[in-house]
Amino acid sequence: MKFVKLSIFVIFVLGFIYACNTSAGKKSAATKGFIHFEKNSYSFGELVEGDVVGHRFKCFNTGTEPVIIMHVDKTCGCTDVKYSEEPILPGDSSYVELIFDTRGWSGRQVKQVKVITNDSLAVKELRIWADIK
Repeated sequence: MKFVKLSIFVIFVLGFIYACNTSAGKKSAATKGFIHFEKNSYSFGELVEGDVVGHRFKCFNTGTEPVIIMHVDKTCGCTDVKYSEEPILPGDSSYVELIFDTRGWSGRQVKQVKVITNDSLAVKELRIWADIK
């Protein structure tokens, strides 16, 4: 008798967990903001040591809620980042600009940043590179 009661209780709990996860999961996925970058890499080609160059990466919010760029992690002090701290509304676009100072660098250089947002795939990577003469 205890086994039957325990089995019914376990089935009830598992059913409840499943129902909560599927209904909440569908609702939250449908009401999220999603940031999408038009391109995630850019080559400056050949540069002369000492050049300071920049590139703007265009991004779009393809979701139904605002997306906020919370932080951008740089891998090098030679790279600067500019972006709007204003929310990107659904259907709108914005930019993340990477600025690269080539002073002190030579040869093939690849620089990367991580864009951290409130979107469900919170981290996006952007990359720039150049051949410095």
